[in-house]
Amino acid sequence: MSAVPIVARSYEAFARGDMDAVLADMHPDIEWHQAQGLPHGGLYRGVDEVRRRVFDPLDRDWWAEFVVTPEQFLDAGEDVVVIGRYRGTAKTTGKRLDVPFVHIWTFRDELAMRFRQFLDTAGWTTALSP
Repeated sequence: MSAVPIVARSYEAFARGDMDAVLADMHPDIEWHQAQGLPHGGLYRGVDEVRRRVFDPLDRDWWAEFVVTPEQFLDAGEDVVVIGRYRGTAKTTGKRLDVPFVHIWTFRDELAMRFRQFLDTAGWTTALSP
């Protein structure tokens, strides 16, 4: 069975601000690779750490507006590749963000076991930097 509908459902939940639904399809011990070069780049383990260190700061600390737009979902067996764009406005600088991303989700038993993020980190950090 393809995991594309599960991944698509997660992006839809994120768009409506339903973080519990976003996290519901992740394995409790998910391995989350945030792009190196970001202020919060690195490896996080487990749903609780991902929520606390990645998702919570998005609205609270960094972005007055933040939109994740998936443009293409590619079924690659146990992986789903998502190509899209991040757009937003930084809270502290008012600068706009508009950068492409690639996300690779790895599934086992219909739960996301690993997430890898690739993006234009320079565009992200420029938006956040005074």
